[in-house]
Amino acid sequence: MEVRSFGLLGPLDVVLDGRHVHVPPGKRRVVLAALLLRAGQVVGIDELVELVGGTRNALQTAVGRLRDDLGVPDLVQTRPGGYLLDVRPDEVDVHRFETLEPVQALALWRGRPFADIGSDALERDHVPALTEKYLAVLEARIEGDLRLGKHDQLVAELRSLTRQHPVRERLWAQLIVALHRCDRQTEALQAYDDIRGRLAGELGLDPGKDLQKAHQQVLTADNRPRARNDLPGDIPDFAGRADDLDEILAAVPSGCVAITAIDGMAGIGKTTLAVRAAHRLASRFPDAQLFVDLHSYTDGVEPRTPSDALLALLTALGVPAHDIPDGLDARAARWRAEMAHRKALVVLDNAGSAAQVRPLLPGTGLVLVTSRRRLLDLDAAHTVSLDVLSEKDSLNLLASIVGQRADVEAAREIVRLCGYLPLAVRIVGARWRTRPAWSAQDVTRRLTEHRLTELIAGERSVAGAFALSYQQLTPEQQRLFRRLGLHTGEDWDAYLAAAVIGSTRAQAERLVDDLLDVHLVQQKENGRYRFHDLLADHAKASVEEDETEEAVLRILDFYLHNAFTAEFRISPGMPEIRSAVRYLPFDPPPLTNARNASVWLDTERLNLKAAVYLAAYRGHYEHAWQLPQALSHFLLLRGQGRDRIELQSVALAATRQLGDLKARAEALKGLGSAHMTRYDGKPNEHLREALDLMRQIGDVRGEASVYGLLGIIARERNELDEAMELFNRGLELMRRAGAPTGEASALHNVGVMHALRGDNVEAIANIEAALVLFEAHGDLARAGMSLRDIGYVHYHLGNDDECVAYLERSLVVLQESGDWRGEAFARTDFAHTALELGMPGKALDMARAAAELCMTGMGLTDEDVMLRTIKEAGDRQGDSEVAFALAIRAEIEGRLTDAVRFAQWCLEANTRSGSRWASDRLLGQLCRLHLAVGNRETAIRYGEEAVRSAEGKRQPRAVAVAKRILATARGAATGAAPAAPAS
Repeated sequence: MEVRSFGLLGPLDVVLDGRHVHVPPGKRRVVLAALLLRAGQVVGIDELVELVGGTRNALQTAVGRLRDDLGVPDLVQTRPGGYLLDVRPDEVDVHRFETLEPVQALALWRGRPFADIGSDALERDHVPALTEKYLAVLEARIEGDLRLGKHDQLVAELRSLTRQHPVRERLWAQLIVALHRCDRQTEALQAYDDIRGRLAGELGLDPGKDLQKAHQQVLTADNRPRARNDLPGDIPDFAGRADDLDEILAAVPSGCVAITAIDGMAGIGKTTLAVRAAHRLASRFPDAQLFVDLHSYTDGVEPRTPSDALLALLTALGVPAHDIPDGLDARAARWRAEMAHRKALVVLDNAGSAAQVRPLLPGTGLVLVTSRRRLLDLDAAHTVSLDVLSEKDSLNLLASIVGQRADVEAAREIVRLCGYLPLAVRIVGARWRTRPAWSAQDVTRRLTEHRLTELIAGERSVAGAFALSYQQLTPEQQRLFRRLGLHTGEDWDAYLAAAVIGSTRAQAERLVDDLLDVHLVQQKENGRYRFHDLLADHAKASVEEDETEEAVLRILDFYLHNAFTAEFRISPGMPEIRSAVRYLPFDPPPLTNARNASVWLDTERLNLKAAVYLAAYRGHYEHAWQLPQALSHFLLLRGQGRDRIELQSVALAATRQLGDLKARAEALKGLGSAHMTRYDGKPNEHLREALDLMRQIGDVRGEASVYGLLGIIARERNELDEAMELFNRGLELMRRAGAPTGEASALHNVGVMHALRGDNVEAIANIEAALVLFEAHGDLARAGMSLRDIGYVHYHLGNDDECVAYLERSLVVLQESGDWRGEAFARTDFAHTALELGMPGKALDMARAAAELCMTGMGLTDEDVMLRTIKEAGDRQGDSEVAFALAIRAEIEGRLTDAVRFAQWCLEANTRSGSRWASDRLLGQLCRLHLAVGNRETAIRYGEEAVRSAEGKRQPRAVAVAKRILATARGAATGAAPAAPAS
């Protein structure tokens, strides 16, 4: 994040990207000052020439040198008629000065404006007005201090100011008021005589209304403040919270009490915000501004009882001790009576419950309550739940404490390690400020190595603040909080919480909601919970030694049991593995069908990945290899090639620790299969070793599945005879093993091979046999793919009605399976088939739906980002299919340039993977597209390639389509036929 500021209220000060920039004296400073005065606006050349003196060439030279000084491209921009400085007004102190509260605005004033600019014209035109604004703001700040009863601190300052500005009447009036409130009436009257004489002698004027009013109040002794102000001091480095502050300031009572409850986790800045708001609102509640710490979360101090708090409040209002009743109800009644005719605000800090607060509520006025607990049963007109600071506000807070001691990236890392928690940022800033030898790298290293122990400064401690919240929990809540600290994933739900403590989901959900109410966990979306980073550290550090092993196993067992259940739903008939689960979840999520299972796996994917690494780290090697095994097919369906390789590599390493040959064989097969989806995949070595082990241990089904994978590799290399041999060998072994779903997969592969050889009748027979088995065992995803491939074979047979019917059926089944990616690919194939069948409307619907499915499934909104993400994930098939869908859609919509770009991406994806996927169709499309945009020679070249590719498929209809497209291109080149895109 870029940190920029420009200062003219004193010596020139320029900060760009966190570094101070020196601009040499002379014309460059004058130009910069002129541009800053009109930030973001064009300043005319003639005006600038007049300011700097000289010629236009001299101005141009000055601007060029200024650009070099600043070192930021396009900061000083040339515009028609002049120059523009591309900065926001809020980055320039002259403009910010007018938008801030008096105390903040005055902090920007560093001396005489334009002190070292060297321009008489700028000083003449701007300094008097700026000085007047400065004095008006200064007077406003002093007026606020007088309202807060700080008169004794103001006398010396006002004496100095009246000497500097001897005829400024408001300053003299404020001096008179301050002297009078300090019981210095004689000096107050003498001050009035001094200014009256000066006004008459020098200006021939009588004192104005402000002076006359102050004088009269001294004479009538009617100027003493009656208000009681117990508020703690506001802090100068308050950061962020603009929206929260505005919400609180808008809570204005209308005849009854207005309550704003501010809640949030420890260290979030509740009290700071409440005090800031109270100071801002003090002038609207002039009769009293009261502050009471209820000590519900104060180390070593018992929470304050309502009766004790009422005693303090009544005493603050001046009620004599002997007039304060003893009973709680009587005290509360007297409190309401005392407040009835006062315009007052009350800050009740550090509340523990609504019961503690309720007796302290007056009948009128404004009450600000802060608490770590959501006070759900408090009738509050406004509830403000604080989140951590934004990155920008965290950086600003850190900079306000330590200055610019780190570059932006280093500072970002520091506030990230602080979890953007204000207390943590303040502690780190305070420690760093007092240790000048520390670099940003030192701070980062210390936070990385032992974060919580670094977040201590004097009596302030993040861990200590968290501990006070933890101590308020019941034993059951504490147990859940601790054990959840061992969870290393992104988030969790109530089912995981139930598993970790061995309860029902309903019981665990109640406990999690309790933790949510006291801000020890966060809820980003319904039913999903997470820790703040620092609270996660604290929870983990709180785990008792004798519960660690069981808690970790319960987490791992939850994920392993449910992953196996989900895998069975989306891929029935997979070979069973003796599960490592010891603590069977008492109340698991209802994974009753393939769609529910897919949703659960999508939701938990990152948590499942984290569980694999947790298992390996903790030495639970059976979980470490079985979890990747359970996830393998799902990750394949989602195109997560990179994750598959990563997790299967962990699995293989875990099996080495176990010495289990069966486990090792499965891990090798999984890793080999994962490498098949990558452009740089080298699967053969792993698969051959797996095959040897399967034979050695007599695992016939495992051996058969490896043959199937080796057959796919041979098919991709266009080694069709070898592929057919491998598939048939695998089919024979699957039948011998009595594995019907494995047999179905083998039959499907054999059928595809027949289609590639042009034997469409045999292709349909084998794939239909596979379909029967898949449907019988509820394997919806593979059944959908079988239906799609049968439809594709019918297309080549010329059975167009059957083709469309099977493709439609495939979509229904794939939708039911929850395999949105498989459905998207089926719709892509359907789109191109429909286009060739003369159904452009159907083709467009299919292509649009395919793209939308992928965008939604991946949580993306940009097509190019989607393609890059698929490529980076190592999804070879998705890389081609999605680009093809986008190309078809763009072609039909008439966006030919986009269509060419997407089709070219698809072609390059095929080249990257060495795949011949749909090559004749793709090359034919490129021929059509280049012809449509006028690239006839390129169109003919692609058309010729399409014909050669189609001839290699041994499908007469594919050859005929490719030749027709080529003929159209050649005809257009000779003028014999029009060049138009297919539609």
